[in-house]
Amino acid sequence: MFHGVKSLSISSLGLSQIYLNAEKLKNIEAWFNPTDLTNFQPLPVHDFGNGRLTLTDGHSRAFVAWRHGVREIPVVYDTDEIVAGETGQMLYREDLVWCQRFGLAHIWDLKDRILPPEKYQESWIGRCDRSYSLLTKSNQQQREKWQLQYSHLHLYGASEDMRFLYFENDRGESFKVPAHCQ
Repeated sequence: MFHGVKSLSISSLGLSQIYLNAEKLKNIEAWFNPTDLTNFQPLPVHDFGNGRLTLTDGHSRAFVAWRHGVREIPVVYDTDEIVAGETGQMLYREDLVWCQRFGLAHIWDLKDRILPPEKYQESWIGRCDRSYSLLTKSNQQQREKWQLQYSHLHLYGASEDMRFLYFENDRGESFKVPAHCQ
């Protein structure tokens, strides 16, 4: 943990997101100036114990900066409850697992994972919502039991009412399974 603003290499930062929103990138491009970072608010990072500081937000701004040749960006240590609290830690650690599974280690790894807004909403925001439902409405023992029944797939989420579970294969193709069949 550190206090204040630090300047760190973009390449040293881990990811906690597996997609970018094309419209958001376009909006950032409209104001971003790679030679003057005074309008570039420091990006929040956190140490999840994986050996590097991880972006908890600001992936789009980091990506635009990298694309424009900026190699160091200002960061602040994220101590918000949504990140540092028990639930936040559980959710972000799951995000780190997803990044690892999809081979996403650096901001430039997201260059082929830019989606139109509607697809981003479903593929990323929807995924996070499903993960939140799964992780906050079930326990580890239940999740392990469900995972064993579909050992060739990865359990990543549940519907808000826990009636459906969401699995995916190694290519990221999603499968919705009734939870009562478990």
